[in-house]
Amino acid sequence: MDTENLRSFLEVAEHGSFTVAASRLNLAQSTVSARIRGLEEQLGRRLFVRDRDGVTLTPAGRQFLPHAASITRTWEQSRQDIAVPDGYETLLRFTAPAYLWERITSPWVEWMRARRPNVALRLEGSFPDQAIDQLSEGLLDICILYLPRPHPGIVYETLAVDQVVLVQHAAQTKPWTENYMLMDWGLEFRIEHDRAFAGMVKPAISAGLVFIGLQHVLSQHAAAYLPLSAVSGHLERGEMRRIADAPVFQRPIYLAYPANPASSDVLDVALTGLRRLASDWTDDHGFSEGDRSLGMDGRI
Repeated sequence: MDTENLRSFLEVAEHGSFTVAASRLNLAQSTVSARIRGLEEQLGRRLFVRDRDGVTLTPAGRQFLPHAASITRTWEQSRQDIAVPDGYETLLRFTAPAYLWERITSPWVEWMRARRPNVALRLEGSFPDQAIDQLSEGLLDICILYLPRPHPGIVYETLAVDQVVLVQHAAQTKPWTENYMLMDWGLEFRIEHDRAFAGMVKPAISAGLVFIGLQHVLSQHAAAYLPLSAVSGHLERGEMRRIADAPVFQRPIYLAYPANPASSDVLDVALTGLRRLASDWTDDHGFSEGDRSLGMDGRI
């Protein structure tokens, strides 16, 4: 069974549209339709019904859906497992927010190369929800993220606590409220933010990624709440300034990793390096070592 046919099936099932599936797969709609027909011929069952509201799964399609997802995940994991470069014993896959590269990721790569030179490293980029799914499916080994999602078999551990501060571009002369981007750091932050700025009109622009907020402040001469660890260099260079007397919020940074890893020795070395790097990140950058009592299997 062609896994590309399965991918097309999963996309159509998720979006209820051959057109959307073709766009996401960067294929012609006729190609997606041909793949679905081929899959239906192999299975001897119709998988979709087309009606005015779009495309819906038949009973056979609904039965086949979890099998298709499982086969596709297994295939992807198999590809990852055999992708270890020649001369290395195993592969460790890691993802973290891009702005932590200088403080965490790059020094951690040096740590691993010095202590486990026989381990190949793959640095991934993904959104938090995708990263958790990839961890659970064995496609990632370690993830650093802000908003953990409880999942069986995954351990969450507080790596550190970052300060989130209100900054504005140094060239912004008007009040910061006139060009303010609201950063969505989760429900707890939104509640605290609304309490602190009860009379504020809801900003027209919002975002949930540090990179987007940082680039917006720099390019649009705007203001936003951003992690101090992400803006400390810009503050030191005079590109940004902190808003005096603005509340400072605390934002935990979490490590996530499998409860039962395939190679526990390699994972232990990798986690030890990340913990030491976080511990060495001094308080003058707004980064303090967190309470590590939350390392519970699938619970926060």
